[in-house]
Amino acid sequence: MVGQKLRPILPGAISLEGVHALPRPVHFDPRGFLIETLRQDDAEVRGSEFAMAYTSVTIPGEFRDRDRWHHHRRQSDRFVVTMGEMMLALYDSRSESPTRGRLEVIRMEGAPYDRLSRSSKEEATTYLVPIPPGVYHCIGNLSARPFVLVNFPTALYDPTDEGRAPFRDVRVEALRGPFGWDLVDASSRPS
Repeated sequence: MVGQKLRPILPGAISLEGVHALPRPVHFDPRGFLIETLRQDDAEVRGSEFAMAYTSVTIPGEFRDRDRWHHHRRQSDRFVVTMGEMMLALYDSRSESPTRGRLEVIRMEGAPYDRLSRSSKEEATTYLVPIPPGVYHCIGNLSARPFVLVNFPTALYDPTDEGRAPFRDVRVEALRGPFGWDLVDASSRPS
């Protein structure tokens, strides 16, 4: 993998232990769209555990942690992109995990800005991606439009639960060095 760009995968191809993408139907009609982002009966992602929700918008060329990993000790994040396209990098740092040391870059897509409504009822799919404690993650916008992210963390915000690790301090074996956004091939489309 050294010298090659990282090709993003779609959420359904994630193979990290405990990170099981949950399909979310997108219902389009002439008025716009509707997504059931998190349901109480979503047992696979602990849907009955509600602490808070928040929405963030990230403009093109910006990152939520441009040069460092974000992680939690106790809380799980549950991400859904409702509009636009987001790159999510995940690195499994959990010592007990069978996928320890694995890096995956996921292209998460919500409703496209150029087709927010449809002339008749139409269905598409986005995904809810849970991020367990100990999985390093960072998000970036490598597209030409903003993206809208909704997160349903399993705990209220607690700064003592959060951690940051600079990319330069985390060696990714497959890369033979640290991760960086410049390594991601944003132009490649997952098959």
